[in-house]
Amino acid sequence: MNKNPYYPLFLNLRGESCLVFGGGKVAYRKVQALLRRGARVTCISKEFCGPFKKNAGARLPLRLKHMRGSKINLNGARLVIAATSNRKFNERVARLSRRKRIWVNVVDDPELCDFTVPAVVERGPLQIAISTGGTSPLFARRLREELEKVIHPSTGRMLEKIGKIRGKWVKKKNS
Repeated sequence: MNKNPYYPLFLNLRGESCLVFGGGKVAYRKVQALLRRGARVTCISKEFCGPFKKNAGARLPLRLKHMRGSKINLNGARLVIAATSNRKFNERVARLSRRKRIWVNVVDDPELCDFTVPAVVERGPLQIAISTGGTSPLFARRLREELEKVIHPSTGRMLEKIGKIRGKWVKKKNS
């Protein structure tokens, strides 16, 4: 039996509500990745690092909320990421998310995750996701860096052209 329980999947989050708990650099990277995919993101933290503050006035589908007290509200979220340095808090977020059947990722704690976030090589429509099942994110990142050297940036433009040709062919075939 496969020891890695994760099912590889690319998820469309365009327009979906996502919550990120944490205001540090790791949370910021997670927020940026979600925004690039078109998600509507709410980031909740007691404090926010500099990059968050710089983007606070930008017109992004991003809301920054200062956490007051200990109540966790997950209403309306499709996906949750806990990126705080407080393991007990992250455990609460994971438990509540699962209770509400919301997929949750707790950064650097695979046993609390419903999904892991892979290292990704992107060249236009080409996406190659690399996962070690949470055992070594550093290895996944290094492999991604090596693949980025090998797969030329023009690959994305070539695939976009192929996609247009294929689209015309499919349309003609179905006519």
